[in-house]
Amino acid sequence: MAAGDDAGAGTVMPPPTGTGGQTVADTGTSPVTAGGGHSGPSTVTAPPTDAGGHAGADIVTPPILAAGTDLGAGADAPALTMATLPTTVRDNALALSTDLAQAGVVFNDATRLLEGGLWSTPADSNNQVAYLGMFTTDIHAVLNDINAALANPNGVTVSGNAYTLSATDTAVLQQVQGQLQTLLTEAPQSIGNSNNAITAQELIHTTQTAILNEINNDGALATALAANPYPTGTGANNVGFEALPIGADDAASLAAASAPGATLAQIGSVFNAAADLAVGGLNSTNLGQFDADMKAIAAGLTNLVNNPTALNAIEFGEVGTDPALTTIHLQTVLNQINLQIDDFDAKYATDPNVAARSTNDNLLDIIDIVQNDTALNTAAGGHGNPGTVGGFAEFPAYLNGADGPNAHGGTITQFQDDQAQTNFWAKFIAEANVINNQLDNVAAGNNTTAGELQALITEIQNYNSFGAAFDHSQGGVFGARFDNELLGGTLLTDTNAAVQGLQGIMGGDTGAALAADQAQIQAAGMGFVADANDVSGNNIPLGGGSYVGTSTTVAGATSVAGVAQGTIPADGTATGAAGTPVAQTGVQTDGQVGQVGQVAQGGGGGQDDPSGGQVAIKGNGGGHHCCGSGATDPNGSHQDASNGTPVASAGHSGMSNDIATLLQALQQGNTNAVNDAVGALGADVHSASAGEITNLVHNLRFDHMWHHA
Repeated sequence: MAAGDDAGAGTVMPPPTGTGGQTVADTGTSPVTAGGGHSGPSTVTAPPTDAGGHAGADIVTPPILAAGTDLGAGADAPALTMATLPTTVRDNALALSTDLAQAGVVFNDATRLLEGGLWSTPADSNNQVAYLGMFTTDIHAVLNDINAALANPNGVTVSGNAYTLSATDTAVLQQVQGQLQTLLTEAPQSIGNSNNAITAQELIHTTQTAILNEINNDGALATALAANPYPTGTGANNVGFEALPIGADDAASLAAASAPGATLAQIGSVFNAAADLAVGGLNSTNLGQFDADMKAIAAGLTNLVNNPTALNAIEFGEVGTDPALTTIHLQTVLNQINLQIDDFDAKYATDPNVAARSTNDNLLDIIDIVQNDTALNTAAGGHGNPGTVGGFAEFPAYLNGADGPNAHGGTITQFQDDQAQTNFWAKFIAEANVINNQLDNVAAGNNTTAGELQALITEIQNYNSFGAAFDHSQGGVFGARFDNELLGGTLLTDTNAAVQGLQGIMGGDTGAALAADQAQIQAAGMGFVADANDVSGNNIPLGGGSYVGTSTTVAGATSVAGVAQGTIPADGTATGAAGTPVAQTGVQTDGQVGQVGQVAQGGGGGQDDPSGGQVAIKGNGGGHHCCGSGATDPNGSHQDASNGTPVASAGHSGMSNDIATLLQALQQGNTNAVNDAVGALGADVHSASAGEITNLVHNLRFDHMWHHA
């Protein structure tokens, strides 16, 4: 089955909701359920008002454009026409349409924005648009479409195909009209953690999920929508008014997920319930239930990563570094769950705006990691490709920019960096590539004296500390977007994996154990570069341009040369008031030779990085062991260290680098860079031996770990 073909509600009735939020699924389809036992209002026809002031707000309605109307000078995308329905390009999708699939695409965007709750401050800082305004813009657009469809029933379509409204359809859409107005009324009041905000969050949750239930249980309309899936930036296909994932967090489900021997599917079912519960926001009335879910998930994942038999079953059939990568991905999910428990949940009491943005990014990122690792996807109950069934199932997708599902410029925009942030990312990228080269070098049997290995361990620990310290110094929306990569998720996992593997080599491992160490450090190196490419791909350097993910120097890490300042290796500290360069000590590693470009941006998915996730190009090594339980703190004492000069990677390194550069240039839409990369690749292929080309082809592996929202 193709990715996303499992999407669809069709005529499936909603699953019953029991105490504690259990949802009972009896088919492979995806009927919506309100996680946590919420049942949506079924008779809301007008916005409620109460003593708490829940009344209509003066919200700007987006311009109403007829289908085919020119969007005006400077528009990035063609005007909406029947031939393009439904469009996922944000500017076009918000235009007036009587197409119900189009309305559903915009409603999906609104649902994803609600994960973790809406936020409003800081308003439009660093090119980051607050979710409150985008959500209300979406809902206005959907309401306009529904109003237009009811006013002109003969003009109604679904994905451009004529659709005749039945009496049932009309009744459902009339009910939805009132519920959409409720969402518009409650959204501005849902920000924060006051009693009034909590009431609004609950109303938004029940109303949003009620709309999904009602439309997905209108048999004819649901069938028409399910017959017309569309591709999204998550990698999964969606349909209009996409149902939420099926999950369960009743007492029996929590016990099963946290018990020794729990499967990833059982753990993922609880995660689905928690993610559904977070739609609309987390607060004092539902955080207890959400926290219990997260702790059950953490217990289950801890058991799983410490169970070699279970890991071997999940990774059965994987070769080379693939098993180690899968284990790293699983450990990353565990670390990000713990970050949610230890950090983001508590922020709802002190900084609910940042908590909402952090939770949105973290939960959706966890989903994308599992969905884009074939082994984890399958173990969680999926079909191996991103989809909407099984545990850790994909959420409805965001709208995108003009160049397709993975284009920047849609709902989620790139972060505009100041000087300090530009310096940080340039150093983060450059040192990731240098460390990756050094790890490959060690895996090849070079520079393996105790002193050299300890120096490399110290450098990696300092690199982790540098990333975490800078992220912590920034806070705000920067922290909300990147905490889960820099503060306790991806970076920490890669660090622990690298350190553990290096310690095994330093301790004298031989045979299968040594091969496992070597595969593990190579996988960690891939992770460092993938993480640097992914998170920096979400950002724009000061002065414009883009980051160069294959650079091993700070100066070369921005497409506009010389924008970034600083040296590597980092010393493990960072100060970082916005706009202030972050001083680091150490030796600049310009000129180090090694295999660069093993990871490049590309592919699809990860909707906080609409350009795609990380594509890791690698296929050597063997065996695995990784990371241990809970990921102990890798930070070590500081020393400036040289780790030897990595040897040049043999064989296909030049072509690997060319491919990585080409992928990045294509993602950035840089025609000159594409031409240069194609020329370089052609030259390297021409000069390569037949054996080197064969080695390249047989050792390419594209492993996706997406970071989305």
